Amino acid sequence: MNAVYIGILTPGTTSRMRAETLRTITPRWHWHWIDTHKPYLQASRWGRTLAMRFKIGPVMQATNRLVQNELAQIAKTNQPDLIWTDKAAYLSLDTTKLLRRSTGKLIHYTPDTAFHTNKSKAFNASLPLYDYAVSTKSFETAEYAQWIPADRLLMTTQAYDAKVHYPRFAFEEKVPEVSFIGLCEPDRMDCAEQLLAAGVPLRIAGVNWEDFCQRHQHDAHFSFAGREVFGDDYVNMISKSWISLGLISKRFPELHTTRTFEIPACGTILATETNRETQSFFNDDEALFFTDYQTLAQKIKALLQDPEKLRAMASAGTARVRRDQRDYHSILSNILAQTGTLSPS
Repeated sequence: MNAVYIGILTPGTTSRMRAETLRTITPRWHWHWIDTHKPYLQASRWGRTLAMRFKIGPVMQATNRLVQNELAQIAKTNQPDLIWTDKAAYLSLDTTKLLRRSTGKLIHYTPDTAFHTNKSKAFNASLPLYDYAVSTKSFETAEYAQWIPADRLLMTTQAYDAKVHYPRFAFEEKVPEVSFIGLCEPDRMDCAEQLLAAGVPLRIAGVNWEDFCQRHQHDAHFSFAGREVFGDDYVNMISKSWISLGLISKRFPELHTTRTFEIPACGTILATETNRETQSFFNDDEALFFTDYQTLAQKIKALLQDPEKLRAMASAGTARVRRDQRDYHSILSNILAQTGTLSPS
């Protein structure tokens, strides 16, 4: 069977993790990869901004030329039986029409929002061309229903990569601190402020934390690990700390993120907001739930003084994500089975 994966293939990205997992799941398939990240990485800052914010400009044009040209080369010798597009907000309607004509089965997957941030008019118009669309955002089902029938929308959860996200440190090597890796947003800054005000040791990494770092440069409880922490550095930072924040963006009404499963998979306690999705994934012995940041700070301070409870909760969280098969191998295998592409194991 011949298959094409179209998505971001930069090492360390979740798209690359999914591409590698699909190849592992289907060892007898012949996979072709088309890297849609290349034009973005080669573009000017202005070009990147146009592409990210408005889905227009030279990056978009170069991405679609790349996909069309590489697909044409692949089709000369191997007509694809399956084309899997990952986060196709940059693909034009014309490009998607070409994908549709080139394969018997066309699947779109995204772990991101499709109708809030990352929205694209071209993607919306292209949705009816897909045999299946896969989403992790339960709050967007109504928007998908405007473009495709319900039986062509497959809902799943976020996931972790078992080859990457696993405990890197023994319990006695872990540091009694809280970690967070992610973009600085007002609500996340508020959380960090309240934890530090309560004397909770906090280590942060991510973009746009400069002002926060300036304010807390003399705070003995605070440390900044850098703007860009990816790959093994990302996993090591989470795995080293006893507790890590699975903060949910307030830019849209999501209920869980990749961190929801990556953190416990790394052997670290997940601190997460109480909502219907997170409570369906874990119980109070497996994750640290909170409804406000002052209460979270007090819970963390008490927990950091109880090594046995830390050990038990961390172990229980790791066991839960493994038992529930929240890893990419399990989730993507299930998607292939649901789409009739792979026999259920």
